[in-house]
Amino acid sequence: MQIVHASSPQQLLLALPHLAGAAIARSVVLVPFHGTRTGMALRCDIPHVARAALPEWADQVVGAVVDVEPDAVAIVIVSDAAIGAGALPHRAVARALVAAARRAALPVRARLCQAADAWGDYATPERARGPLAELDVTDGLPFLAPVPAPRVPEPASPTRRLAVLHALEEVAASGAMCAALHDPVVPVELALHAAVLAPDRAATVLALVQDPSIRDATTCQLLDGLAAGVEAHALQQGEPSDAEPARLLGVGPAPDRARVERGVGLLERLVALAPDGMRAAPLVMLATLHWLLGRSGTAAACVEAALQDDPEQGMALLLATVLHAGLLPEWVAAERSVA
Repeated sequence: MQIVHASSPQQLLLALPHLAGAAIARSVVLVPFHGTRTGMALRCDIPHVARAALPEWADQVVGAVVDVEPDAVAIVIVSDAAIGAGALPHRAVARALVAAARRAALPVRARLCQAADAWGDYATPERARGPLAELDVTDGLPFLAPVPAPRVPEPASPTRRLAVLHALEEVAASGAMCAALHDPVVPVELALHAAVLAPDRAATVLALVQDPSIRDATTCQLLDGLAAGVEAHALQQGEPSDAEPARLLGVGPAPDRARVERGVGLLERLVALAPDGMRAAPLVMLATLHWLLGRSGTAAACVEAALQDDPEQGMALLLATVLHAGLLPEWVAAERSVA
């Protein structure tokens, strides 16, 4: 654990990426203090909830910090938007956190905002704020620009999700699923290359990947191509196959990154459109592809969301173990060892 000293707001902002990691853009960061020292920080996403729900959310966040028994806390909201001379963003979130700290009898040492172009103080929101460039010349830790924190796709609009829900019912009633189950690689490949993901096509793929064997074979298809999908489906059905069972555990050569990124895009759309109770399968597929691309933080966020949707999702539990152990796919480990 790194212990840092921060005697000014600028030094505290410099310390944030070193305490909570560089992936703190679009985040709320709480820094607990023991005397004049801190050695950790709590990061969470800026909440997108109704104002009436902010007190309960803030109590939960502050409660997590109270567990380490600090003497005081600093609250920082990190935005990737430019603020210029305008009002500081997310003032309601900052007020809710300050109120929650007061309810917990926890003194608030600072309440700051760091944006893309400037920083400011929520205690005096109308006063002039400092340009972000001044952090480069502030004594202390080196300045690290925040990068976006790992995010799970937000649900699509209720109208679009309802359209997919109706399409799921129609696909099941029409018998179209029988054809899709007989040859799942075709509807997946069509969805992968579709410019617009129609509700019936999204519904078909969502229904297919609820089956664990089809889910894993489809992940292989998104990773390595149509032929790999055929081989993986044959392996799952007990047929002779050249598919590598450990491929999804990062064994073998590096995949075509452009294709995997296309697969990530498809799965993000499916997660956004999926009804509750059907999100876990595409989420764990998305987590797997992110991990195979070397994005363990995003993979972990997707795994957590998958387990919220289905706490007994087997592949999500396996991937959580892999991530906790810090394991990397062979090709990612090789690339980083060279770098």
